[in-house]
Amino acid sequence: MHSISDIKLIEFPFFQSEDADLSVYQACDDVPFDIKRIFTIVAQNGCRRGFHTHIECAQLLVALKGTCKVLCDDGMQKKEVVLDSPSKGLLIPKTIWAEQEYESGSVLMVMTDHLYDQDDYIRNYDNFLVFRGIK
Repeated sequence: MHSISDIKLIEFPFFQSEDADLSVYQACDDVPFDIKRIFTIVAQNGCRRGFHTHIECAQLLVALKGTCKVLCDDGMQKKEVVLDSPSKGLLIPKTIWAEQEYESGSVLMVMTDHLYDQDDYIRNYDNFLVFRGIK
């Protein structure tokens, strides 16, 4: 089981010019796993999402636009991280509960090391605590 100390903020190569900004996410260098899946969440209005853990899947979250507050929880400790730049990402290892709060208009990109599998999710917090051996 992972703990809060295992979440990691990753700084990505970021280049600015007068006409564009460029962020680079290379699986071999910057992303600490082979990317199996990428998806985005576009928050039309401010909203809260997540509310689950993965049994096997690690995730790397990057705010491409706007702000996303991420609450990570290992059942004993919690930590909040604010993502507000495409030049930094939050690595959430498997077995860590995560919740996200989005500013209206925000866009979050999520890279994962597993394909989608409904059976990999624990969506009930009490069941998460049982899984972690806390309850």
